[in-house]
Amino acid sequence: MRTTLPRPGGRHLPGRVTLRLVDWSRPDPWVPEQPYRELMVSLWYPSAGGGRPARYLRVGAAASIGDLDVTGVGLHTEEGAAVPRGEKRPVVLFSPDFGIPRDFHTTLVEDLASHGYVVVTIDHTYETAVDFPGGRITERRADRARIPARVEDVRTVLAKLTSLAEGRVPGDGLLPPGLGAALDLTRLGIFGHGAGGGTAAEAMYRDNRLRAGVVLDGEFLPPMPGHDLERPVLLLGSEAGNRTPAAESFWARHHGWKRDLAVAGTTTLSFTDYEPLLPPGSPRLGPTAPGKVVTATRTHLRAFFDLHLCGRPTRLFDGPLSRCPEIVFRR
Repeated sequence: MRTTLPRPGGRHLPGRVTLRLVDWSRPDPWVPEQPYRELMVSLWYPSAGGGRPARYLRVGAAASIGDLDVTGVGLHTEEGAAVPRGEKRPVVLFSPDFGIPRDFHTTLVEDLASHGYVVVTIDHTYETAVDFPGGRITERRADRARIPARVEDVRTVLAKLTSLAEGRVPGDGLLPPGLGAALDLTRLGIFGHGAGGGTAAEAMYRDNRLRAGVVLDGEFLPPMPGHDLERPVLLLGSEAGNRTPAAESFWARHHGWKRDLAVAGTTTLSFTDYEPLLPPGSPRLGPTAPGKVVTATRTHLRAFFDLHLCGRPTRLFDGPLSRCPEIVFRR
């Protein structure tokens, strides 16, 4: 197993802080006797350095990965690094799959931060082990993802980000000066993997502030009456992904910019950090070389948000390109 994740491709050094957020307006969906919902999030951002080397996964999150030992895996991020002054950054939220910790997609998240995005990764408490301040760990209690509750988690995070942008500290955690001022909440996007992909799609239905979304091998809910969407959506999946009846209904009800792409020679785990960390040829992953999978996924994820949040033109979504044969255009 490699000991350092792939280097991000942008010019910015990623910084990271973690926050505990509490929503006092609703009980926990998995623990009804708890009259509030608490979440852990990581905020990744382009930094000016001056922090300390960031740790990968904490105790509970690492244990939830199972037989993969992530002890000593190196990142390219500084914890608590300084925030450059004077520039507003687009903000992208991320929701992981059921049972997967929020920062087990660091390969993708670090790259986005290095290219100028603030990325907020969300743990959906009790769907995976979550490390809280003081060494407290909440174990998984759920036997499946509950997407409506996850959507409420997303909306909680959006409310807390609004508070942060307005100069208020929204939760428990130390924040570098200027982080709130760097958030451009007029340029909000979301992406997710598996159940997180379904969360991203459903959150876009529920909240018009989310201007663009990417679904990585999504687990969609059956469509509700009036579920029509016109904001840009990219389906980016493994060869077998995004092929359920619910996904087809989602596609049919989407009337705006949309693309349906696959990364050849992959499985659904290829969109997690399993792809760069497991040895090549692992049965959990597909036959395509890890470096090519990571490059293709990073490039198309970033190009989508560059196009729809930043107005930067790209030809990547016009049709197949010989320089990126790993990407299969489905429709």
